[in-house]
Amino acid sequence: MKARISLTALLVFLLIVLSGFHLQAKPDLKNVIIISVDTLRADHLGCYDYPLKTSPNIDALSRDAVRFSHCYALTPLTAPSFSTLLTSLPPHKHGAKRNGLSIYRHVKTLPYYLKRFGYHTAAFISNWPLKKHLARLDQGFDDYVEIFTKKRYMGIINSEGEAPVVTEKTIDWLEKNHKKRFFLWVLYTEPHRPYILHEKFTFDYQGVPPSAYPPGTRMKKIKKYDSEIAYTDFYIGKLLAKIKGLGLYREALIIFNADHGESFGEHNYFRHGRRLYNSTVHVPLMIKLPHNWLKNTVRRENISLLDISPTIFSVLNIPSPADMEGIPLFKEGASFFNRQILLETYGGTVHLKRNNKKYHLNIKPIRYGIIDGSSKVIYNMKDKTFEAYRVTDDPFESKNIYHKEIPTLGPMKEQLENRLQRMSKYIKYNRMYRLNQASDISKEDFDMLKSLGYIE
Repeated sequence: MKARISLTALLVFLLIVLSGFHLQAKPDLKNVIIISVDTLRADHLGCYDYPLKTSPNIDALSRDAVRFSHCYALTPLTAPSFSTLLTSLPPHKHGAKRNGLSIYRHVKTLPYYLKRFGYHTAAFISNWPLKKHLARLDQGFDDYVEIFTKKRYMGIINSEGEAPVVTEKTIDWLEKNHKKRFFLWVLYTEPHRPYILHEKFTFDYQGVPPSAYPPGTRMKKIKKYDSEIAYTDFYIGKLLAKIKGLGLYREALIIFNADHGESFGEHNYFRHGRRLYNSTVHVPLMIKLPHNWLKNTVRRENISLLDISPTIFSVLNIPSPADMEGIPLFKEGASFFNRQILLETYGGTVHLKRNNKKYHLNIKPIRYGIIDGSSKVIYNMKDKTFEAYRVTDDPFESKNIYHKEIPTLGPMKEQLENRLQRMSKYIKYNRMYRLNQASDISKEDFDMLKSLGYIE
C-alpha cells in the first residue's frame, strides 16, 4: 500500500513539474463556469450604469459577484480575445492575431491544465471563428460543441448559434454531468451584427439623455443591439436558474465576460476589430466566487482578460503555469499599481493568393495602444501618428489631447515605443511562422469570415 501511495505521489509531482506549475498548498477544486457574450459593450448593461434594463439576469449575477469596472480586451476580435482568455498570453505571443488564425501548436490552454487535476471539460461555442480547425482552442476539452443554427444575412448563412439552442444544449450537458468536477465555457453570440430586433425585448428611449451615447452614434442600430442583449440575457437567466436548480450555484466559481465591444459610428467607425477605442475594448467582467465571497463589490483597477486564467488557478489554489502573464485578481499581495495594459490590432484576416488559390496567413499590425491609469495613448502604424485620451473624464474618447499634453504624455509614448520594440521579435517570429504557411481554411470558412466582416 505504501509503495502504491508513494508511486502515485511521485506521478502527481512529476505531472505538476512537467506541466510548468510551481508547487503550493492543497488545491481547493470547485466547478468553474465561464459565461461569455460576443460583442458586448460593458456600458450597455444595467450593472455598468446603462439607463435601460437590458440585462436583469446579468445584473442579478453581478450582485453575487465582484464586478470589475475597468476590464479591457487586449484586441477587439473574437478568436484572438478568447485565445487570450484561455492562455493568459497577448495575441502577439499566442499567435491568433486575427480571426482565421489559430494559436501556435505549442501554446497550452486553461482546460488543458484543468484536465490534469481531474476536471471534465466542455465548451459550447456559437461563433464561426472559434471552430476547431480555425482557432485550435478545442485542446483540453472533452466536449467542444459547435452550434451553428442561426440563419443571417438574408437567411442564407448559418454562422452563429441561437441563444435558445445554446442554452438547451448546455442544460442537457449539465443534467448529465453535474455530479462530476467540471469546467464549462458557454458562448452566446446574439449581439454580433447583423442585429435583430426582438419584439418581446424592446425599450423606450424617450427618457434616455443624449449624453448616454457618444457623438456619431446611430440610434437605429443601438435599438436592435440592445434588443439582442436583452434577448441573450433572458436565456442566460434560464441557464443560471438550471445551475441553481442543480445545487451548483453557491459553490461554483462563475465568470461572466465579453470578448470585445462594438462601435456604432463614433470616430466614424462601425463594428469592431480595427480600432482601439473603449467602445470596442472596454468589456464587462464579473467573478462570482465560491460561497458568494465578496459579493456585490466593485474593483476599479485596470485589468484585462489576460488575468482570468491565473485568477481561476489562484481561487482553486492550483499553481499557475509559469508562462501565463496575467495577475491573479484575488491573490494577497498582487499589485496593480502603475500597471500598464498593452492593446494591439492587426489588418486583414487571411488573404487569397490568386495564382494558386491558397489562403495565406501573414498579417501586419495596424494600431497599438497603452493604458496607464486614466490615460490611453494609441499609435497608428500606417501614418505614424498618436492619439491620447483621459478615459476617466472622457469615457467616449471624443477629445484627442495628445498634442495639447505632449509634455505630460511623453513618458507614456516612450513606454509604448519601448514595448513595441520588445514585441518586434514576436512579430518577426509570427511573420516567419506564417509566411509560407497555407491555411487549410476552406472556401466555406473564407466566405463565412468575409460575411462576418473579417476579410478585407
